[in-house]
Amino acid sequence: MNLFILYIFRQLFGPFLLIMVTMTGIAWLTQSLRFIDLIVIKGLPLNIFINLTILIIPKLLVTIIPFIGFLASLITYIRLNNESELISMKSAGINNFKIILPALIFGISLGALSMTLENFGSPYAYNKFKNLQYDIRNNYISILFQDKVFSSPIQGLTIFIKERDKLGDLQGILIHDARDKNKKISIIAEQGKIVSTPKGARFLLINGNRQEISKNKDISILYFNQYTLNVENHNKVISSRFKEATERNFYELLKPEKNIDEIYKKEFIAEAHKRIISPLIIVIMVLLGAIMPIAGRFERKKSSKKIFYPLSAALMMQIYIIVAPQMIIKYQNMTFIIYISVFIIFFLVLFLISNKAKIIKDKLLYKYGVF
Repeated sequence: MNLFILYIFRQLFGPFLLIMVTMTGIAWLTQSLRFIDLIVIKGLPLNIFINLTILIIPKLLVTIIPFIGFLASLITYIRLNNESELISMKSAGINNFKIILPALIFGISLGALSMTLENFGSPYAYNKFKNLQYDIRNNYISILFQDKVFSSPIQGLTIFIKERDKLGDLQGILIHDARDKNKKISIIAEQGKIVSTPKGARFLLINGNRQEISKNKDISILYFNQYTLNVENHNKVISSRFKEATERNFYELLKPEKNIDEIYKKEFIAEAHKRIISPLIIVIMVLLGAIMPIAGRFERKKSSKKIFYPLSAALMMQIYIIVAPQMIIKYQNMTFIIYISVFIIFFLVLFLISNKAKIIKDKLLYKYGVF
């Protein structure tokens, strides 16, 4: 029996690995396209782009693992059915529960993997991702500039850019600097770009003039070929960035800081509950993929129609994972109902596999083509 379980488990692992690599690659590429212009147009270093795109992978995996598990199970058991292996197993006296046991073990393994990623890998990586974004906003301030829009990247500094050329240099620049309360500065320049220095980001301006109005209304004008402007906040206060729910491990969700707003505490509790029920939902989705070929009358001619039902059920479970935290935030009394509904679905799936559900399957599910 151990060899039997190992055989089907291997059959499940192959499609899972292939689909996971494919879907992760597609999702990663889709997310990476958002950052391409930061390199091509706005001059962000390549190593930061690579770090940004790598750090989002754990969060992507947490999102897609449930559906990948379902697809791997569905593909594997349909293939076993089409090659008459399931018929041979049943003829040898192996019941449905023993046939689905490898899928159950596989689902539990994926649930454990998802729980590990959600509580350790994903929060750590996503926290690094958000910190890197925060660092980019502070040290690569040019990415905040938009063409033909008055931008205020930091308090007291307003910048207008007419256009940005193919090399990422800025054309037609108007700057109003009111960060120093004792004077106001207006700068007009033909060209400019952000340069990094040991003292921080600086705005290098080319061919323009600088007009300064002091507190006493004295006016001075300076014409320049090159002029460097400090684009950091004069009164910048270093403070730690607030960590979102998805950036926190399980302990931090249950024991947040005492001085945070009540709405954030609700979000943290909802995220904690999501991480608890997600492994069980993954097990359910893996079983949903196996239930139709095992317990149903699967025929090749009607396979596309019958695949629709487990596919719809799996999509609903995937949506349930996303919606459940929002429901808990708005209606905390529904937390118990959410858990109960998940367990009911789990035992219903196991019941449909058993021979005790034969009457229901004959009179309802077979009749309407569900199985």
